[in-house]
Formats: sequence, structure tokens, C-alpha cells
Amino acid sequence: MISLECARLGANVVCSDINPYAINLIKENYYYNKVNLKGTIDVRFGSLFSVIKNNEKFDLIIFNPPYLPSDQGNILDKNDWINIATDGGCDGLDLINKFIENVKFFLKIKGRAYFVFSSLSDRNKLNNLLINYGLKSSIISSRRYNDEIIDVYVVSD
Repeated sequence: MISLECARLGANVVCSDINPYAINLIKENYYYNKVNLKGTIDVRFGSLFSVIKNNEKFDLIIFNPPYLPSDQGNILDKNDWINIATDGGCDGLDLINKFIENVKFFLKIKGRAYFVFSSLSDRNKLNNLLINYGLKSSIISSRRYNDEIIDVYVVSD
């Protein structure tokens, strides 16, 4: 949905996912909505920055990671796409950490990246990661959903 909206507004979008069902869905949505889009969508199958070509840099990166901490008492089925889409590891930061570690290499000068974070995860650890990787950050939006607050962070170099 994010890719379609960005392309509707005129952006040339690269989107990726590790879920083959999500990849097929965006391809179908792109096909059926292409006439309404001012930009394009390049759909790539893979994880995080592994799908980015050499020297590709972006003005804007949007990342909707699995951000929920794993329930220590439950063993998650790693073949279940819902678990994969939501399980952020013990502290909720497994993929967010990898994203923060590498995002600055893929941003153009004055580029920005956005990602979501749950208050159920370790905010102090997140803030330390951002500082350690030399990223400026701020929370641009917050919403409460039952027992958690979802924040949208913006980061830049």
C-alpha cells in the first residue's frame, strides 16, 4: 500500500519483501492500478538492502519492520508468515538494528528514512543504536493501540 501511494504521487519506487505472497500481491496491485500511477514500482524479492543494486541511493526509504519482541514462553513457527512479519526477536530490534546499521549507505545527501517502532521493544537500546551509527532521529508520529504505542521515526545522516 505504501508503494502504491508513493507511486500514485509520482515517485519511482523500489519495494521489497521476503514474503513471496506479499511480492505477488504488490505485483498484482501494481498491474491493476498502473493507469492511476504517476510513478513506477520496481518489485524485488529479498531482505532489506540485499536487493539494492550497486550505487543505488534514495531520497526516501520507508521500512515497516517486524518490531514486536518475541514472547520468551512461546516457540514461534518460523515458517508462519505472520510470525515472520511481526517477530522482531527477543528485544524487538533484530531487523531494525540491521536497518540502522546500513541505512546511511543507501540515502542520498539530505535523504530521510522512516520506520516504525513499538513501545513494547527496548527504546533505550534503539536510541543507543541510532547514536552509535551517527544518525539524527526524531519521532514524527505516535499512536496508542491497546497496550502499546507505535512511533514513526525519521532518521537522517
